Amino acid sequence: MKVRGVAVGVLLAIAAMLGGRLAAHEPGDLQYLPQLDRFALAEAFRRGGEAERAALEAELTPIAGANENAVVLGRDLDGDGDPDEIHFHLEVLEIQEEVYPGEYVSFWVFAPLGSAMGQAARLPSPTLRVEEGDHVAITLYNTHYLPHTIHLHGTNQPNAMDGVPHITQHEVLPGKSFTYRFTAGAPGTYWYHCHVQDHVHPLMGLSGMLIIEPNRPHNHFAHLVPGAGRIEPMAKATREQYQGEYSLVYMDIDDRLNRIPAAYSDPREIEKRMHRDYDSTQRKPNIFMLNGRSFPFTMRDTPLVVNPDESVKLRVLNVGAGIRHLHTHGHHPILTDVDGRAVPKEAQITRDTFTVGPGQRVDLALRTGNDGYYAAGPGVWLMHDHTQPAASNKGINPGGDHTVIVYRDFLGPDGLPLDQLGGHSAHSVYFNPEYYQGKLPVFDPKIFNSTIATYDKSWPDAPPTGGSFDYPRREALAALPRQDLIDAERHRPVASSCEERPRSTRRVVVKAGRQYAREGEVFAFEPREIHAERCEEIEIVLENNDEVRHDLMIPGLNPIFALNVVGPDTESARFVTPDEDITLFLHCHVPIHDKVGMVGKLIVGKGGEPKVLAQAPAAESKTYKGIGVVIATVPRMNRLIVNHEEIKGFMAAMEMSYPVTPPGLLNGLNPGDKIGFTIDAGKSTIVAIEVIEAAK
Repeated sequence: MKVRGVAVGVLLAIAAMLGGRLAAHEPGDLQYLPQLDRFALAEAFRRGGEAERAALEAELTPIAGANENAVVLGRDLDGDGDPDEIHFHLEVLEIQEEVYPGEYVSFWVFAPLGSAMGQAARLPSPTLRVEEGDHVAITLYNTHYLPHTIHLHGTNQPNAMDGVPHITQHEVLPGKSFTYRFTAGAPGTYWYHCHVQDHVHPLMGLSGMLIIEPNRPHNHFAHLVPGAGRIEPMAKATREQYQGEYSLVYMDIDDRLNRIPAAYSDPREIEKRMHRDYDSTQRKPNIFMLNGRSFPFTMRDTPLVVNPDESVKLRVLNVGAGIRHLHTHGHHPILTDVDGRAVPKEAQITRDTFTVGPGQRVDLALRTGNDGYYAAGPGVWLMHDHTQPAASNKGINPGGDHTVIVYRDFLGPDGLPLDQLGGHSAHSVYFNPEYYQGKLPVFDPKIFNSTIATYDKSWPDAPPTGGSFDYPRREALAALPRQDLIDAERHRPVASSCEERPRSTRRVVVKAGRQYAREGEVFAFEPREIHAERCEEIEIVLENNDEVRHDLMIPGLNPIFALNVVGPDTESARFVTPDEDITLFLHCHVPIHDKVGMVGKLIVGKGGEPKVLAQAPAAESKTYKGIGVVIATVPRMNRLIVNHEEIKGFMAAMEMSYPVTPPGLLNGLNPGDKIGFTIDAGKSTIVAIEVIEAAK
């Protein structure tokens, strides 16, 4: 696959790919897509109304942050008006997510192939959607430092495509790729996961839902959905029976396992501690998640929003190691499918609690309204796992995989369900990180005629009745550095390109790949030092000898230089050095590649103090003003992807993803809007947004 590099800012890389096609070493992928223009959308509307127009738009709209070839749609093999060749391009990334207030956890995920300075990774791994009879290809680019595979769980595929190491294939080694090919069989809910060291890797996040939709003519839908949650627009066959659809991925983790790759830097030590020291038979799950979040974030990320008198399809997948017992308050759903197979009508059951074992899938039909049998009326109804520990975040309740069935009239303007007081005051304490750190009382201290200040300072000194005894106590581990703050600090400009006409030019060939790595490394650049003169135009020729993506970036330079190449391939881009003697840090911007060897220096003139890896900045109240264009909003993650101008003193001109608080700031924003925003430097968080010019 050929992906051009990008030098962000004044200087751009050479021309982008022609027609969005894959390079010659992917001969089976022929682009089918029509242009996403008014004519195509109008024709879809004429054929099937607003639902079909929205479905076509969803199928053709690029994934924010991902490479334009993350999903390639091929020929219409059966002539029914939709593509029947679907090629997914996935890579393996290490990410850090805030799963509940104040709790940052490291995960490994499959993610759509990233772009220069961008990626669309989140937990869980993306939901993949295809149609019955489609010819499906999934290319796995192993951008990680450990071997991986993909196993398609429950589908019918050739034995050689089963993804089991040492039985059907070798592991896909770091820097290598492998393409899984199969024909989509019976419609249903399936999943995929890594089958290397499968007592550990799926529990790190290398698992996601796979949906095979029934075949219908002009069956358009988004084929890759980052994460999971509300599925819209629905595929045609689902729209025939349901008014809403959700994918619900349940997961339990022992955060001591997830802590290992964040706490250690040498891949050899990580391998030993995760695969040989960590005893999965003694794991103690303490974080329970729905779609990668725990309560209260689940109410913002995956509330089940319904209207009265609807039927809503719930696709449930358990990728964890524990058994989930899912209970719906006020509703009795119908079990319609198990493990991708329809339950005969006469065998379908209606219950308020469903058991889902590890690796199992159940499809439920949730009927709403107030019929006294399936539903008890509008409101905000809890839906949760009735396994008691799963109702907590590391032992503090409420937490875990709680979410709610919320009727639309009970949904606030910020997307959160209203509490019994008509607002969010009853839930506000749960969004305070100190609550889950055990620093705040569970109940109002006034109950005990006390205050927070005196709550635990006036207890009797007497020993416990019956003598001392022990009980399980919450384990308090020190917080690990926040990767988003480190990245924000690293991207602060420390030098600007020379504004004068370059005094000289230089061409530098940089090779990238596994073959240049040294002892204890996985990936590396060669050379690791680039020497240049002041105010010199540099052409970087990046020769990527691996089969995965590498992204050479000079983050302290303004404008930032980035050259992204999916190998094996060679591309080039140019930038101008600063008019000062300075040493700038350079690295591969693909997550964790710098951690395992892909770092270097740009030495300009005599050089200066080397720029070491940034540490998370201390909390500060300083704010900065920025101007940019909205690329995408991600309300489920409270994030905004924006292509912004230089924010002097804080960030170079670049495309960046920022958390946003309060979440309501995202309401009404659309891709293409030109905005002004205020960012809190200490938290690297946008705290105010103003639309300067709405998208046309």
